[in-house]
Amino acid sequence: MSRILVVTLVLTLLMGCSSGATTTAKPVVRAVLFYSTTCPHCHYVMEQVLPPLQKQYGDRLEIRMLEVSDENNRQLWVKAMDAYKVPNDWRGVPMLFIGDKVLVGSRDIPEQLPGLIEQYLAAGGVDYPDILK
Repeated sequence: MSRILVVTLVLTLLMGCSSGATTTAKPVVRAVLFYSTTCPHCHYVMEQVLPPLQKQYGDRLEIRMLEVSDENNRQLWVKAMDAYKVPNDWRGVPMLFIGDKVLVGSRDIPEQLPGLIEQYLAAGGVDYPDILK
């Protein structure tokens, strides 16, 4: 977990405790996006699709982005594709793992991600896939 995320989490918890308010945790949807810096479809998703969703959902949506030219990320990507039984002809970027779903490409991600976010929020949230933690 990044230091910034840990600090933000600690500050949020402290602020909640100091106010004396009792609140239940908000559901959070977590997903992982594998991308390539040289992929125009990836840039479309990262620059046009995700920012409005992040703005709409704020801290209820967390998307971890992993660049596949990094060898560790690439190995994790292959492991995830194998675990999710992604067919060979679907293996490309951008690829987003959310819950038990895999979305591939600059068409599927914008078409399906908003509905999945709503579905998972209504169900109480969803964590990062186990294979990607």
